[in-house]
Amino acid sequence: MPVTQPSPDCSRYQTTRSQALRLFAERGFSRVSMRDLADYLGIRPGSLYNHIDSKEALLFELIEELYEQLLHGARQVQRCAATPAERLNGLLEAHLRLHASMGAYFRLAEYDGHCMASEQQAQIRALRARYTQQLVESVERVTGQPAGNNRRAALSGIVALLNQLPAWIEAPELSPTARHELLRDMVLSALRGALRGTQD
Repeated sequence: MPVTQPSPDCSRYQTTRSQALRLFAERGFSRVSMRDLADYLGIRPGSLYNHIDSKEALLFELIEELYEQLLHGARQVQRCAATPAERLNGLLEAHLRLHASMGAYFRLAEYDGHCMASEQQAQIRALRARYTQQLVESVERVTGQPAGNNRRAALSGIVALLNQLPAWIEAPELSPTARHELLRDMVLSALRGALRGTQD
């Protein structure tokens, strides 16, 4: 069966997305003007809208893609995990490992989401809530107890920690494996502390 090649327009758009993502992550979304973006892409400002609908629409698309990937990873863990503990550990592992390929996406999601329109922010909050619910359900299965409001709030904070921690801890002296183990241990420690400190 012949392999379908992406259309030139599709390939051009994917290249535009990748370059824009790099620039947003390096400078911060709010510091990049449309002219800056056009210069970076090597095109005239007037032709930028032939490549993207708007800067905000592109930001939304990138952050949406991140949460779709997180949810996809959570579904895969749910199918493969044999025990509640394996599911919880697998969920944390999959989240941390996604930073290797989507680190710039995480930075946009955590620091530039407020630049989107209110409707777009609401859609991202809904995706994030769906993902947080995966963590809540995993913890409920491990503890055997339903999560009340306090515990849900604490677990929402753990999601924020998972999103931000790899960018905080560079640790160039560590091997990639050792760094990953450090990050995992820090998240598990924070999770244990959050569960001890919440009374529902």
